[in-house]
Amino acid sequence: MAIRVGIVGTGGISRAHHRAYTKVGGFEIVAVCDIIAEKAQQAAENWGVPKKNVFTSYNKMLEMDEIDTVSVCTYNQAHRRPTVAALNAGKHVFCEKPMAATLADATAMVRAAKTSGKILQIGLKSAFTPKLQFAKKVIDQGIIGGIYYSESARCRRRGNPGRTFIYKKTAGAGAIVDIGVYNLHNSLYAMGYPKPVRVSAITEDYISMQNPRFRDKMDVEEFGAAWVRFENGGVMVFKISWAVHQDSLGGVFCLGKNAGISLDGPIVYADSYSKELQKLVKSEGLTAKADPPEGMTTIRFKGFPEVDVWEAQMTAFREAVKTDAVSPLPPEGVLLTNVIMDGIFRSHESKKEVAVKVPEI
Repeated sequence: MAIRVGIVGTGGISRAHHRAYTKVGGFEIVAVCDIIAEKAQQAAENWGVPKKNVFTSYNKMLEMDEIDTVSVCTYNQAHRRPTVAALNAGKHVFCEKPMAATLADATAMVRAAKTSGKILQIGLKSAFTPKLQFAKKVIDQGIIGGIYYSESARCRRRGNPGRTFIYKKTAGAGAIVDIGVYNLHNSLYAMGYPKPVRVSAITEDYISMQNPRFRDKMDVEEFGAAWVRFENGGVMVFKISWAVHQDSLGGVFCLGKNAGISLDGPIVYADSYSKELQKLVKSEGLTAKADPPEGMTTIRFKGFPEVDVWEAQMTAFREAVKTDAVSPLPPEGVLLTNVIMDGIFRSHESKKEVAVKVPEI
């Protein structure tokens, strides 16, 4: 039996959700909701949803017994209410990234998931690349040792998306929650979700304010950088931009006591090609080249399958729902992105390092 889906919000990202549901199979879109009736009706026509299952109120939609899961595709500031309502109504939820615009909203969502016992998966599709999954296994198996320093950076030299992304009232924030949440989460995920305790940060909007398209309209950041301290003693430097006078802010890597790893490769930097890593490479069906083969070496890997990450994340969601399993990306872990982002904005506003606290769930 197909998993029956109700979609809340019919903007651009909802079409990506629909395509993924259709491609992986095992799902049926049975209801559509949007506060703009015409948009909901048009989406229903495009997706073959009956007129009687078109809503402008998600609460009304959630009264349908025929819905098993809900896709939340609203703008960031509107993630909390439909997500919490759907979980409380006994529906699983797939919510587009970021989890929420604020730490308070994200916390409410995670608590609702825990109380309801239903799956809450956030659409952080880049976590499902085979390369990141392999890098996580390298770290999880202790091959690089305890991580004492990491960097998580991505850069658009000019890439302000405009539209609802540039307003606090809809997006909550700018580049940090739009694209920064991907590399921030992937670093935390690969490292086993270390608990952040302090953040020192800066955010700016200099370049966008020189552009007539955004001047006097945009009220979110185009750039953010932060120094994040973890409870385990480790540190992470985080950087992201929509617009900077630079073509790179760095990459994503971890320094361990035994070796280092670039998550972008992945590439391992070590004093030798260890037997533990050789065993993992073999078990994963990969090949590796250590250069030089003896002594201090750089190890690169080949054989990763090409994967559609949209398909991969929806497949993981489907299997979790079918087997009544836990979320493929634990919401308690994803919540740490909101803990850090909250610290970033408070630190910038206060112009000093701030303490951050992971909420009790």
